[in-house]
Amino acid sequence: MKQVLVVLICLSIFMLVVSAAPNPIWKNCCRRYSKTVPRFNRIEDYTMQENDGRCKIKAVLFKVRGRKICSDPNDERVQKLVEKLSQKEQRG
Repeated sequence: MKQVLVVLICLSIFMLVVSAAPNPIWKNCCRRYSKTVPRFNRIEDYTMQENDGRCKIKAVLFKVRGRKICSDPNDERVQKLVEKLSQKEQRG
């Protein structure tokens, strides 16, 4: 009985430590959208963020001057930028 109690206490402590630690998975996720949309000529790269359980929202991450800008993929301006960027990738 004492062994079971010790094991339960150890598991409880372990779970407490794990749940209190910062979650590195969300570190690179957008949590909200930026109000500004970057200019096409300033965009260095872009990636698509999916709402796949790891990140909470769907977003387009534009890399501009080494910074990430999170944009709403439903915004028409963002959709046009992604279309232009994907055409640019296909050409060269």
